[in-house]
Amino acid sequence: MSTKLILKFKDTVISEFELNQEETTIGRKPENTIHIDNLAVSSKHARVLKIGKKVILEDLGSTNGTLVNGQETSKHILNNGDVITVGKHTLTFVSLEEDSPVAAPSAEESDMDKTMIISSAAREEMMTEGGGAAKSTASTPMVLAKVQYISGPLMGKVVELKSSLTSIGKGDGCKIKVKGLLVGKQAAVITRRPTGYHITFLEGMSKLKVNGEVVGNSPRVLKDGDIIEISDTKLEFFIKK
Repeated sequence: MSTKLILKFKDTVISEFELNQEETTIGRKPENTIHIDNLAVSSKHARVLKIGKKVILEDLGSTNGTLVNGQETSKHILNNGDVITVGKHTLTFVSLEEDSPVAAPSAEESDMDKTMIISSAAREEMMTEGGGAAKSTASTPMVLAKVQYISGPLMGKVVELKSSLTSIGKGDGCKIKVKGLLVGKQAAVITRRPTGYHITFLEGMSKLKVNGEVVGNSPRVLKDGDIIEISDTKLEFFIKK
């Protein structure tokens, strides 16, 4: 499957980006994969993750938010033709699979570039060189965590969470294997960020639980000692000391 993002400002195509990496970052800082030099865009605004055949957009706590087809979102599984709005720029997602047609740009794509809402926090960020919050995050070392199977046939096995994302499920590409008829091939994903680890449910009939609470489509922050449960498998999350 070939996938890419087409970056536009109003009706002008600026560039195209092939999504051939596990993680593609979007933001105002030059080190981002997709660099958008605009004050309405946060330093680290959003990212796109490739998990198997799924391509997932995730907002990284941006000041002005991330929209897909005109609707604000924190996490969204991208479909061919989806239009992502970041500040006054748009990114059209194109997936070339089974000759699926690219959807025509929606009315929201042209409407969204007419309005830019800047909060007071964003104004303060504009007055600094890149924003104090971003500098603070960059200077904080990322912790390393592990999960350990505490039930099932793999009980006692430890998996280090070194990658930016770790898939959970019964699919061949999943690092954390969970068996079960109702378990999705990519049932969930653990993402590693400078702010910590987050877990998100993706697919399947078996619910994802953390400490007995069901986790939906919104990312949940993982804390030392949390118990992750899918089907009959339980794992303990812990920070490596």
